[in-house]
Amino acid sequence: MSISRSDVLALLIAAGAIVASLVVWNYGKVDIGMTLRDANEMVFVDDVTPGGNAVRSGFYPGIGILDLTTTDGGEVERGEPIPIEEGQWDPNAYGFGEYGCCPEAVEFNPQTEIRLPSEAIPSARIQTAVAGDVDHEYGFVNAYATIDRGLLEYSLSQSIWISGIWLLIGGVVWRLLVHGLGGDFGRKHAVKVGLAVATPALIWPVVQVGTAAGVAAAWLVPAAVALVLGWAIAGHHPEKQWVQTARAGALMAAALLAILVVGNLTSPLLVASDHGPTLALVAAIGLIPAMVVALSQKYSIRDRARLGSLALIPAAAMTLDGSFGPDPGMPLLLLALLLGWQLIPIERLAGIVGERAGRVRSSSPVLTSAPALDSPRVATRDLLSYLLIGGSAFVGLAGPTVVGVGDMAFGAWALLLGVGLAVLVGFAVRRGFLGEDWVDVAVPLAAAVSIPVILANQTLGGDRLAVAAGPAALASLLVAQALSERHPDADWRRRLFGASAALAILAVLTALYGTRLTIGVIGLIALVPGVPIAFSYVPGEVRAMAVRLETLAVAMTPGVAATMLVPSIGIVLLLVWLIAIVVWRRFTLAPLLVLMQRSQVQRDLAVAAAETERARLAADLHDDALQQLTLLVRVLDEGGHKAEADEAREVATKLRSVVGDLRLPILDDLGAGAALEWLVERVEPLAGGPVKLERSDETRPPANVELAVFRVAQEALTNAIKHGRPPIEVRYDVRTDGRVTLAIDDAGEGIAAEEASEAPGRGHFGLANMQQRAEQIGALLDVRRWPAGGTRVALEWRPQGT
Repeated sequence: MSISRSDVLALLIAAGAIVASLVVWNYGKVDIGMTLRDANEMVFVDDVTPGGNAVRSGFYPGIGILDLTTTDGGEVERGEPIPIEEGQWDPNAYGFGEYGCCPEAVEFNPQTEIRLPSEAIPSARIQTAVAGDVDHEYGFVNAYATIDRGLLEYSLSQSIWISGIWLLIGGVVWRLLVHGLGGDFGRKHAVKVGLAVATPALIWPVVQVGTAAGVAAAWLVPAAVALVLGWAIAGHHPEKQWVQTARAGALMAAALLAILVVGNLTSPLLVASDHGPTLALVAAIGLIPAMVVALSQKYSIRDRARLGSLALIPAAAMTLDGSFGPDPGMPLLLLALLLGWQLIPIERLAGIVGERAGRVRSSSPVLTSAPALDSPRVATRDLLSYLLIGGSAFVGLAGPTVVGVGDMAFGAWALLLGVGLAVLVGFAVRRGFLGEDWVDVAVPLAAAVSIPVILANQTLGGDRLAVAAGPAALASLLVAQALSERHPDADWRRRLFGASAALAILAVLTALYGTRLTIGVIGLIALVPGVPIAFSYVPGEVRAMAVRLETLAVAMTPGVAATMLVPSIGIVLLLVWLIAIVVWRRFTLAPLLVLMQRSQVQRDLAVAAAETERARLAADLHDDALQQLTLLVRVLDEGGHKAEADEAREVATKLRSVVGDLRLPILDDLGAGAALEWLVERVEPLAGGPVKLERSDETRPPANVELAVFRVAQEALTNAIKHGRPPIEVRYDVRTDGRVTLAIDDAGEGIAAEEASEAPGRGHFGLANMQQRAEQIGALLDVRRWPAGGTRVALEWRPQGT
């Protein structure tokens, strides 16, 4: 097995994690991760290290300290005794007393009175601490959290075993992939995936120390391995421009993760220990390149699923870092799901699912057509969006004043920012920033972006999350309606919109319980119709990917904006998302579209020039060489040279065949169907078996389509005779709606999976020529091997507007 440069880079990152962990493990000291202050003869927590040992143990700024001990055994100044009423303290209920498993466990068991610490000692002197509060009037003691330096150092000493076990698990994953569990992709990236599994545990001793640098390393070091994996995955796209785009997306996700981690560590406010956004960004580092590669037409559905599974493994492994310590259950379960599905023979199931999905993911280019801006549906949708923005503005300002939640100044700033974003987004989309296909979604998209910002003040009180979630869900539903309207099947339009409406109701219901699951549900509202539309067929590979990415951007924006329901997280994600769309659209997509148009023009000119040259050669041969040969045959016949005349006559026949190949009058006069009959009759003697043609072409498509169909059939039959075996079947149909289909099947061994990409390197350009012919007319070409053997070449062309 060869080692790539990306493998070496991932190994170096993992080696650095191992060295750092060995150093801190050998040192054996931990950081308590909090500072204390004293006031009114009591001690309070002044500050904590976000994600550090104190936070993991339940401490937070402002909580009171019930008991303190020092590392040197010195006494801590204490206040006057506070009597405890009988029955108001039960040490067993809070888990205090002697643990029995570890050295120097916390002992806190007041009986009849308690003396609170009154001296704030430095963090380095804290041996144990107990946090909680005391009701002086009733003598009630309530303990919330405890921390013990000895227990933490014991955990640090044991963390090396966690690292070793997970290094072994990473090695097992590596071997499974090397032996073909993940197909060719798994073999190529086995080293990086194995290291992605092991790295979160390899860095765990550094995390156990509890310093800010250690907490940051818990995310940034595994994310670096994930970035190496995502960078390598991006290289599988066949087009260089999209490779760069995929890598830029991975870099942007990694940069956003770094900003979020550093922001959490340096924020003056303690950010809740919610790993959801950070895990999502780690997943995005690999998933963005995997999605870009999957959007190409080169790989099968199974290969695309394998890429997605490999890309998600770094995020799955990072779930090892639980809120209170390492939790192996979740990462093992996720790894089993991401890798284990490939052991199941899912081909039949995939066929059934693919058949069902095909009904949702219609292949009609009409999916990207925008309705007229003056249509009743668009006008109604815009009016509802304006009403939602206006109502949200009123609630955003008046709501906190009425119920006493939040702050009026914060509400005013949120209103200004939300309205400003609404104006910017609406104006940009209406002016065609996301393409002409999405101008009708400008106002609903502006509402979906601005409403969570305007109502961010309401979420400061958890009981009012539903007040903000309702309008945000409705705005997302309007975007979903615009997306589902693109589907050509009326039944599926209703089904997709019905599913989105059900999700909108679910979002409001989950918000009543104050759960952040609401944000995820709101994000799905527009994605439900958006994903089928995004993965629909659009002629032209570059333009197809552009439309898909534009559709995904529209479908994902309401979900990203909904993160503003948690303002401390959402403001960064939303702004970075909008900036990323601007950068992608202006500096990635626009140059690609210009290049596509230029390439299209150049390809059309090249094909036209080739056909012109064919016609010129045919005319020259017919008017010059054939005329002379005909004259020569006559002279030889008159001179009695019968053998020479027959030979000259045979040369003339072959030359006429060449002229026919260069320029077919039958194609111009009678159409592609008749030309295919002539072609089949001509190649059947060379095939060594039957070559059958079935045709249904009562009407004729445009001349350029007929020419492309004939040239593709000519190349496909040549390949079938060379590399396949009879019987060979040709099917040509022109339907009443103008759709043209061509299929050529042979009974040979079948084309190899890598043939399409490797043939040009060996000097074989037949497949590339067929693809070029198809792209010139905006048709879809599919070349694949039947499971039982044999190759199918299928071409489908649809006129615009069907």
